[in-house]
Amino acid sequence: MEPATHRFRVRRQDQPGSAPHPPGPAAEWRREFPYVWSEDEVVTRRDTLFFLLAGSGALCLATGTLALIGKLSEGSPAKMVPVARVGELAENRWKVFAYPDEYAQGILIHLPGKGLVAYSDVCTHLSCAVTYQPESQRLSCPCHEGLFDAATGNVLAGPPTRPLPVIELEEHQGMIYAVRMVLR
Repeated sequence: MEPATHRFRVRRQDQPGSAPHPPGPAAEWRREFPYVWSEDEVVTRRDTLFFLLAGSGALCLATGTLALIGKLSEGSPAKMVPVARVGELAENRWKVFAYPDEYAQGILIHLPGKGLVAYSDVCTHLSCAVTYQPESQRLSCPCHEGLFDAATGNVLAGPPTRPLPVIELEEHQGMIYAVRMVLR
């Protein structure tokens, strides 16, 4: 059986440039593990702390920047979308409409004694579509039995914890327009 050949060159204690080793039992393990390094290769506690603090600072700065961008884009006005004609909905009737684009929907409700109100029809729990229940004047989420007050959009029962986003309405020349969505 042939002795194993090593592909790596190993610097021994007796070679020039190797670090001095104390005599005694430590010398024995150094012969078995003859790895030698210079002080430049050692990562100090100060370097580790610097990298941790710099990384944490960078993450904090990135999070703050993303939050600021989100707040700035939230305040931008959306386009006005026509949702119904004045007088189109009878009292205690409702209508679903696309807002702010064709991928999202809102629900327009003509509440008795209150007039027209509009909310996003996406449940704040797990994004199921809510429907209006005229007999109880509530919005119901059929997925997990969440209930919202149709007059305010606030949570009445079920797993949702946040109220429905309100869609602000405006009337111009006999048409009702959805103007913008207000997250709450």
